[in-house]
Amino acid sequence: MSSSRRARRAALALALALPVRAGALEVKLWPLLRYARDEATGDVRCTVFGPLIEFRRTAEARDLLVRPFLRLHQRRGAGHDDRSDILYPLAATRWQDDYQSFRLLLFTYRTGARKAAAAASTPAPEWTSRFTLFPFVFYRASPERGRQLSVAPFYLDLDDFLGYRHVKMVMFPAYLRLTEPGIERRYWPFPFVASYGGAQGRGFAVLPFYGTREIAGTERSSYVLWPFHIRSERLVPGYGRERRRLDLPFFAAIDGAGRRVRSYGLLAYVHAIDERKGTESVAAPWPFVFRQRRLGERDWQVWRAFPFYARSDVRGISSRVYAWPMYRRKSEDVDDYHYERRRVLEFLWRRQTLVNEASGHHESLVTMFPWLRSEEDDWRAFGQAPALLDSLLPKNRGILALWAPLYGLWRWDTRPDGARDWSLLWGLVAREDRRLRGPWRLHLGGGEAAHGG
Repeated sequence: MSSSRRARRAALALALALPVRAGALEVKLWPLLRYARDEATGDVRCTVFGPLIEFRRTAEARDLLVRPFLRLHQRRGAGHDDRSDILYPLAATRWQDDYQSFRLLLFTYRTGARKAAAAASTPAPEWTSRFTLFPFVFYRASPERGRQLSVAPFYLDLDDFLGYRHVKMVMFPAYLRLTEPGIERRYWPFPFVASYGGAQGRGFAVLPFYGTREIAGTERSSYVLWPFHIRSERLVPGYGRERRRLDLPFFAAIDGAGRRVRSYGLLAYVHAIDERKGTESVAAPWPFVFRQRRLGERDWQVWRAFPFYARSDVRGISSRVYAWPMYRRKSEDVDDYHYERRRVLEFLWRRQTLVNEASGHHESLVTMFPWLRSEEDDWRAFGQAPALLDSLLPKNRGILALWAPLYGLWRWDTRPDGARDWSLLWGLVAREDRRLRGPWRLHLGGGEAAHGG
């Protein structure tokens, strides 16, 4: 064993044996270990085997990452807020003082305790415990209503589900009941035989032969040999009654309530005047060739010949498309807010900027799948290459924490003082605190004992 190697091992053993009162300590033995401690702030960071295992401790939080399998986050202080990600996005958990949740793909479980201090002013949650494997299993429990278990499609009995006040099903589609305020719909089986009742509803339907439905004062409709002959009328608040006619495949029309629409030949030609939005539009055929302008104006705000070309200039938002998905641009300029995004082949290349002149905040993002993600957030510039997943989802926290460091051969970031740090091959060569660092380093207190590279 060379004398140089023996000296390095002795220095490492001495560093690890130092008392906690040392001002600062940093040990780097690439790629096995890196340990840094700052007693002035209490911050600790330790990595083992490059990006595979990482531990961080600050005054605000603790984080443990075993990439790509596990991420544990614990907030320090009075408030309790702990999170974990397991092989993201496979599973995730969260623990708070009054809320706990667990998710495994579509399977979710949530429970929350009532806050005594807020009970006098805020209604308590109806269910204190929930378990959901959407859309199959639903479990609810509360001291007032007891326990409810629904297993679709065999049996389901739920309140406030899918936009309805109450939903009940038995051996779906054999029986389904949907309850809304004043209206009840029943199907035997869904959707072929239906009846409508309740305080405001009446009618029946045998799909596709004949059907009629009326909701008192607001809506009525009927059909014969659906969808070839349909008539409907509904009340649009603030505009009056709107009537619709459909005779496929020849003709369709909408009249009343501030709109007039005519369609001929199964969307071969569509002309619409919408006084609610103040627009006129023409499509032939819809939706591939489309134009739209403001009522009373000659210039078209929207012009589309999909997929070759499209442009839109509406209310400060401008967009252009050329040979979709080859190139697309969108920009927004409203008062002090300015935003622009450009894409090539949707995700192959992207560049977007955001500037808020009132606050002085600015952001920029450049991605090139799968090679690059480069971002700026005010004074901070950061990113990495290659960028297999984070170039597609650059704002996804789970990918940035658990996956991106594994394949980021070159990464960079900015310190609060403006110094640019970078790292190559997970720290083999790096620039940190305005200095070039090699694969091994020992820093004790205020002075540097040894560094290599």
